[in-house]
Amino acid sequence: MDIAITFPSRGQIRLGSQRLFSEPGNEDCRRFLERVFHAPEITDVTIDSGRKGGELPFAELRFCPSTHSLPEVVRRISSCLTSGRPPGSGPDGEGTGNRGVAIRSVTPVRTETGQIRFFRYGSVVTNWEVKHEIPGRLRLRNPAIHRRGELCQAIERELMSVLGVDSYRTNPLTSTVLVQYDPAELTRDQIIEIIDGALHSAERPEKPDRADVHLPLCTLSLPVAAVAQFAVPALLPAAALLFAYTSIPTFKEARAVLFEERRLGVDVLDSIVVIGCLGTMSIFPGAVLCWCLSFGRVLVKRTQDNSKKLLLNAFGKQPRFVWLYRDGVEVQVSLDRLEAGDTIVVNTGEVVPVDGIITEGLAMIDQHALTGESTPAEKGVGDRVFASTLMVAGKVLVSVEKSGSETASAKISQILNDTAGYKLSSQHKGERLADRAVIPTLTIGAVGMATMGPAGAVAVLNSDFGTGIRMAAPLAMLSSLALAASKGILVKDGRALELMNEVDTVLFDKTGTLTRERPEVGRVLAAEGLDRDQILLYAAAAEKKFHHPIALAILHKAKELGLELPETDETQYKVGYGITVQIDGHLIRVGSKRFMELENLPISDSILEALEECHREGHTMVMVGVDDRVGGAIELHAAVRPEVREIVQGLRDRGIKHIAIISGDHEAPTKKLAESLGMDRYFAQVLPADKADHVATLQAEGKKVCFVGDGINDSIALKKANVSISLRGASSIATDTAHIVFMEQGLTKLCELRDIARDLDRNVKRSWSMILAPNIACILGVFTMGFGIMASVVTNNVAAIGALANGMMPLRKIAEIEAEKKHEQELRRAYGLARKTP
Repeated sequence: MDIAITFPSRGQIRLGSQRLFSEPGNEDCRRFLERVFHAPEITDVTIDSGRKGGELPFAELRFCPSTHSLPEVVRRISSCLTSGRPPGSGPDGEGTGNRGVAIRSVTPVRTETGQIRFFRYGSVVTNWEVKHEIPGRLRLRNPAIHRRGELCQAIERELMSVLGVDSYRTNPLTSTVLVQYDPAELTRDQIIEIIDGALHSAERPEKPDRADVHLPLCTLSLPVAAVAQFAVPALLPAAALLFAYTSIPTFKEARAVLFEERRLGVDVLDSIVVIGCLGTMSIFPGAVLCWCLSFGRVLVKRTQDNSKKLLLNAFGKQPRFVWLYRDGVEVQVSLDRLEAGDTIVVNTGEVVPVDGIITEGLAMIDQHALTGESTPAEKGVGDRVFASTLMVAGKVLVSVEKSGSETASAKISQILNDTAGYKLSSQHKGERLADRAVIPTLTIGAVGMATMGPAGAVAVLNSDFGTGIRMAAPLAMLSSLALAASKGILVKDGRALELMNEVDTVLFDKTGTLTRERPEVGRVLAAEGLDRDQILLYAAAAEKKFHHPIALAILHKAKELGLELPETDETQYKVGYGITVQIDGHLIRVGSKRFMELENLPISDSILEALEECHREGHTMVMVGVDDRVGGAIELHAAVRPEVREIVQGLRDRGIKHIAIISGDHEAPTKKLAESLGMDRYFAQVLPADKADHVATLQAEGKKVCFVGDGINDSIALKKANVSISLRGASSIATDTAHIVFMEQGLTKLCELRDIARDLDRNVKRSWSMILAPNIACILGVFTMGFGIMASVVTNNVAAIGALANGMMPLRKIAEIEAEKKHEQELRRAYGLARKTP
């Protein structure tokens, strides 16, 4: 192999080769990198294809000279290049040495100096350079994303759904990605692998993004036009050219409105005003108009971008790395490397990452996000588990059937549209109001043209009502979205916030929405000479090591009654289909009827009757075996969220006329809950696929429906409703589909959401009035007092500024909220200092 070796400086080895490095994207170069990075001493490699002055292409290898000597590194590299694996390793690259790396591809993306750099972090070789790192915070740089917004968006979409990622930010201008993460969930190397995978799978645009300089040009056009209009007329041609250039987007939008949407929108009026300004050489008023339009577009884009950024804390997160079980050893691997038939380990507190069959172990799994069940399901060998469900207790080995995009939850997600980047299907209120003003303004302008000539017509048209409201309404929306976010309400679609003010019907899904995750203890039954407190005491003592909802409900009831839990005999502590434990000389078994039957414990007729009644009511019953018989049972039923009654009354006070419940539970418990909460209507025993039909029925009755749900089985109904709301902690498909997500797991924000929606409506109407009044006065002035173009510019823009200020009113409430939070922090700090002071 034609390799020339030199040592340009301490800690550097340069290998020159025409064959290897003249084309860095070829297979020989990839193989070289894979082998050379088998040497653990090498931290990064820079490839220069030698385009300068006939220089021989080379690769520069770097290592730390403080910890490794040059002869040692050269010997290690030589061994890696000749054998293809590090010294001391087995034939598969394993053993006492470094385990080696596998490079997916070589991406020939050059730095500013024309070089290509590769870095090795653990087993990952990548073009990403770690620029800064502290625990939980990582900044990476890669010239591949320079001025390529699509690649940045692909990386953001990937990071958005990763369990353990707290926040992120990409910057295509500096080619950097900043990630804040939970070190308990992810490592630095795993984050790099995720980002690298997203970049490799995304389609790279051939050309960089065009720089968006429209607003700066419009800003530059203002002083140029002012000087030309009022001081140096000789500059008018140049100012007119600059003004005409900045008005190109206005003409494009007008063309789209006229010929594609086939309507007469405010963009058409704006283009007529631009033509009028050019025709009368009223350059400064036209420049002001273009600046206002450009600024409005930036505000709208910022509204959309901020909404997408805020999705991070609401989207359901999925694990990207799993524990693969092979030959008795657990190895962490990327989820996308799993194949059908592999066996993985799932521990307590983890999200199940695949669809599969339990081959070993027992567990309690919370499936309510997928199935709507209010209590965790008992799972053992042979039972099926699903991705996106939560392991609340136990440890199991799962044989993989489907993973990634093949799982049940992923397929349901594929049926629905990708709502992460939800776009408005129709105009927002500001655009609708602006469009209504087009024909009246054109009519008045035509009258001005006939009576006062072109200057009068331009003065009238420049006093239009549309431009100001198009700026003020999006700003009011942006401010309201920010206010909602500060209150823990994530509004993904501004249109939904507008529609929330028009909603007259709220339909609640029962399980997980009106009820809490943790059930409540109802009746405690005792038999065979035992009392109820003994049964509850035995069950609580057996469950005290667990944190699943059933255990927490029993422990909470025992604590509420002041029961002191006895010690358990650890040598007899077993977990199977239920719990077996020795307490005060008694063998206690806690579990389901199935568990009692497996243990051959007889069940009294009274408890069997209570069990049947419990099932009819839609409740759950836990059996408690004492020695050789079933001594009692504990009834568990869904706990209604404590805020529900107050929420129902609050909605009625805010104009909601119809409130209903929909549930898959039996008729009796659903009817009982509806009556106790004062609901107007209920739908019981509804299959998941039929929930959307009931939403459609209400809409057919002329109602505007807000649906509140939290499971995958609610996703179609969420999509069908006029406004859909999901709660934090709901399934990822529910938070994806819902227009609005509450960042808390309760309904306390529902009335606040209605208030924000009503305030937004009042704000837009107030802005509309602030724009209408002065502009109407100016138009009257044009016909009666000889007002000219400058008067219309002043009046129109003062009105627009007033409307903008009004649109920002919600920001004052945000400032008040932040001030309150800061004051509370200061009080806590002062209290802490006071306690430390002797």
